Amino acid sequence: MLAVLALVAALGSAAGDDGRQPIREGARVRVLLAEDPAAPMSATLGKGPLVGRVVSVQSESVTAETSRGAVVIPFKNITRLEVSHRGRNLKRGALIGSLVGFAVVTSLFVGAFDADDDYSISTGDSFAIGALFGAPAGGLIGLGVGALAPAWHDVPVPRAAVSRRVALTLTIRF
Repeated sequence: MLAVLALVAALGSAAGDDGRQPIREGARVRVLLAEDPAAPMSATLGKGPLVGRVVSVQSESVTAETSRGAVVIPFKNITRLEVSHRGRNLKRGALIGSLVGFAVVTSLFVGAFDADDDYSISTGDSFAIGALFGAPAGGLIGLGVGALAPAWHDVPVPRAAVSRRVALTLTIRF
């Protein structure tokens, strides 16, 4: 039982990695644009996130190759920027699968073999069976599911290129 808890703790700390990284050429990105009906870009790109591969990064914009072709997106129009992580959701899938497998098998054994039966199994034995069989089986299933789902991580939108001017005006009257 302690080995399962140690495994869950180790996978949990690894799954908590936020994967922050700068935006690079060749990275797969998902961009959510500000909904501004007056902007010509929002009319051509439609609603919802824009998914594509980064072609180049300039000081004030990023160029991405999407299903609609190459699109130049100014940083000031981006409300959210996410990068796909190569590791996908393997660790998270294995962790969630292990926990679900453990819970399902343990619940089945606790419910199926209660103390009134001739084949009664104690609750502690049910936990051990869930840890030995349910957690590894669920972890493998979760690993497979996690391999199919891409992992998106938020990255900060480069705002240094957007000029912000502060003016101080001093007026003297006599």
